[in-house]
Amino acid sequence: MFKPRLDWWLVIPVILLSSLGLVVLRSVSPQLVGYQLLFLLASTAAFLFFSSLDHRVPFSLHLPLFVISLLSLLAPLIFGAHTRGAFRWIQLGQFSLQPSEIAKPLFLLVFASIGGLDSKYRTVWLFILYLLPAGLIYLQPDLGTTLVLSVGWLTILFSKTSLKSISVAVLMSLIVFPLGQLALRPYQRDRLLTFINPTRDPLGRGYHVIQSLIAVGSGQIFGRGLGHGTQSQLKFLPEYHTDFVFASLTEELGFVGGILVIILFLFLLRRIYSISQTAPSVSASLFCLSSLAMLAFQIFINIGMNMGLAPVTGITLPFLSYGGSSLLSLGVLLGLLNSISAASVKIASDQI
Repeated sequence: MFKPRLDWWLVIPVILLSSLGLVVLRSVSPQLVGYQLLFLLASTAAFLFFSSLDHRVPFSLHLPLFVISLLSLLAPLIFGAHTRGAFRWIQLGQFSLQPSEIAKPLFLLVFASIGGLDSKYRTVWLFILYLLPAGLIYLQPDLGTTLVLSVGWLTILFSKTSLKSISVAVLMSLIVFPLGQLALRPYQRDRLLTFINPTRDPLGRGYHVIQSLIAVGSGQIFGRGLGHGTQSQLKFLPEYHTDFVFASLTEELGFVGGILVIILFLFLLRRIYSISQTAPSVSASLFCLSSLAMLAFQIFINIGMNMGLAPVTGITLPFLSYGGSSLLSLGVLLGLLNSISAASVKIASDQI
């Protein structure tokens, strides 16, 4: 280990987003602020730990990390708490831990390590190493995390694939998509139908979307002000501090607050892309690109479902949504990215 060199262009947007998240949480659910601060401290510790590692160390241990991460996915199915029809969490005193969330950056590291190999069996291994965790996460069931992980994996899978092959894969996906609905559970199919027409079940599946649209729209330009949002303060808006935190934020801080969040996310994603272009190895570059794709997908889907532009999937908004597992996962992810950035700077300085 060595003293971590912080990439401030990576860190500053995260600090500002996390601070905004605390401000909104303090307004809509003040009793949870103390817990969120503890989660942020744990996330910061994870970030500093992985930042202090030479990025080549975890990449060289990708197979043991894969086995450990895979075993962690079995834990909720065996020892997990049954909550809302799912086995995703392990109860630790007052806190719930979601192994699938924490394991996401480690699985991306594994996929990137294999994706960087120059081997004719690269694609076969990528499929095998993806299907095992994706299958276990889907069985919990957790469609949101499965989709998020899939986006990162697809980015690596297609990184060395021709445009023609990608076009064929997209075409095949469109053909198979109707059959894929057979694998969805009833409530997942209902979510898709509700996305198309929320008013078909205004007091049931469509309630979340309708209340979220009311919250976002009522914020107008400058918002109602902290503590004055009706949908979040009066608890009409479900999951106002997790899945629908963006609706809570725009209701109280308005269009200006929402645009600020989007701009900060764009700065963060742009920095991750820059790191990928100077990464010291193919595997490190693929990890950066898959992290970029995964975060962009999470941001788009969460903000989209808050505005009625995407189906409700239970995907949280990075750094703003309340939750320890999500923040811990992001801490690991950013720590690895920061370590890759530091290595790139060191190589550049050595060449001068």
